[in-house]
Amino acid sequence: MLDFTSDYFVLQVICSMMLLAGVLLMVRYGYTPSKAWIDKQQMHYERVLCRQLLLDVDPRTAVWSHIGGVVLVVVLGIYLTGALIGIVLGAVSALVPYFIIRHLETKRRMRLEVQLVDGLASIASGVRAGLNLVQSMQLLVTNQTGPIKQEFGQILREYEMGMDLNQAMRQASDRIGSQLYRLTFTAIEMHRLRGGDSGESMDRIAESIREIQRLEGKLDAITAQGRVQANMMAMMAVVIIVMMQVIFPDDTMMLFTMTEGRIILLVAISLIAAGYFWIRKIMQVDI
Repeated sequence: MLDFTSDYFVLQVICSMMLLAGVLLMVRYGYTPSKAWIDKQQMHYERVLCRQLLLDVDPRTAVWSHIGGVVLVVVLGIYLTGALIGIVLGAVSALVPYFIIRHLETKRRMRLEVQLVDGLASIASGVRAGLNLVQSMQLLVTNQTGPIKQEFGQILREYEMGMDLNQAMRQASDRIGSQLYRLTFTAIEMHRLRGGDSGESMDRIAESIREIQRLEGKLDAITAQGRVQANMMAMMAVVIIVMMQVIFPDDTMMLFTMTEGRIILLVAISLIAAGYFWIRKIMQVDI
């Protein structure tokens, strides 16, 4: 039998009414903003999936799959657990693709930066063998694997279609989003404009990149303790809640069942999240 006087039931009714009002407002006034948001998301997916990750994915299909997944999670959540949990699950599922794409983008950029020194060494070897810069890049594409082969292959395809090589490299640096590649392509462009020994220039660029990577590795080692402390701070809250649930189960459940307890949990989660991201921000040092 439903308890119509409980705070949870009242909260469920309020969430259901808000959801219904939101749907009605969306149907009446939300067509133009929704279309603009969908177009913006398509541009975002095209930029990240097609241009940065170089994946053969239709941006429109990705956007509508994202929307359909969120709607499905919300409907199932409301049907199985109630309006409040369904809305929370829908909000979480809406953020999941963002974190997945960001993880793939970051992982690919890290692989590109690791391969950069070997790629420059390959280009330098080709130049010393009497090849020009474009032919040396073709040698890199032939000998290398992974994302660096994709990026330089894209540069060569754009060059073969009539684009200036400097412009193709600038677009590649914007597409990759790495300071190391931006520095590399800028140095190569300056060398093409001013001339000089190409092999020696490539060696100097590779040595500079290697030194930057060494300093970044040293900074990562120095700041590792701070990042571990931030992770431990976030994990300890969960550990403490579990320990309290085992030792004082009745008292701990009051945090989840009473309105005051939920407010305390919300404030605690907000403070822990703020501290976590603050520490992570402090530990991010750029060279």
